[in-house]
Amino acid sequence: MGNIGLWQILILVVFLLLLPLAFLPTIIAIKKNHPHKVPIILINIFGGLMMGIGWVVALIWCFIEPSKTPTVDDASQIEKLHQLKEKGIITHDEFETKKKALL
Repeated sequence: MGNIGLWQILILVVFLLLLPLAFLPTIIAIKKNHPHKVPIILINIFGGLMMGIGWVVALIWCFIEPSKTPTVDDASQIEKLHQLKEKGIITHDEFETKKKALL
């Protein structure tokens, strides 16, 4: 087997156990399908090389869910729902429920 010593095997095992910890923010962002997963991955990789500050930033960021801002498409859908409510096709409660789902 050569000159592989106990210390070399121990160092290899520790390295293999700590490697997933180094990429923990990346793993979490991918599992959660975070909308900002690419920047989180980049900060995790490149910012982790700068005294670990990037790792901490990426770890915090992967748990923050961005708030959804209404888009033009959402506004047009709400307008269509309002027209359906005015025509009596849907009730006021159905309108409010669907509007809340969009917002």
